[in-house]
Amino acid sequence: MENILRIVPDMVKNNVIIITGNKGEGKTTKLQRIVKLIKKEKISMTGFLAYADLKDGDRNGYTLVDIVSSKSIILCSNEPCSTYEKIGRFYFNPLAIKFGQKLLNTNPVEKTLIVIDEVGPFELQNKIWYDSLVYQLGIPKNVILLIVRTKLVDEIIRKFEITNAKIYKLSGDDMDIVNEIKTHFQIQ
Repeated sequence: MENILRIVPDMVKNNVIIITGNKGEGKTTKLQRIVKLIKKEKISMTGFLAYADLKDGDRNGYTLVDIVSSKSIILCSNEPCSTYEKIGRFYFNPLAIKFGQKLLNTNPVEKTLIVIDEVGPFELQNKIWYDSLVYQLGIPKNVILLIVRTKLVDEIIRKFEITNAKIYKLSGDDMDIVNEIKTHFQIQ
């Protein structure tokens, strides 16, 4: 339990687990390991990982990968493309945004783990995954696993009125997070 940064009191219906760390510290790598462990538990899940595309050591863009099918699509690039929308320093692929939204805008029959890598400045501006996260927060049976930069955690919690969250440091043990997820699915 010492790896939990803090617990937001349980007041409403959504169950959120946040993994937090700074830019470039390995949040996606940690999430990838956790997803792999959760798959072994046969827990229903949907969502995506966003892998950085590096060029000469710099982040050139991101590729979105479906955690179930491993299907991937270029999410964004810092190189201009006429069919992409410029948001910040990146040009976003509208097909990738639709791909991610389709994964997130599901309401399966059974309880499901919803994985979003990551929620940040764009969602604070009501862009990219904003609508999908709002939708999922309204489905009380699901559990939402988010990656959020440390400096944005409080702002994300306020913006999305998240009131039932456990927040884990990036440096914590992967199994603490896996065990937390398992408790929501009543797996020992």
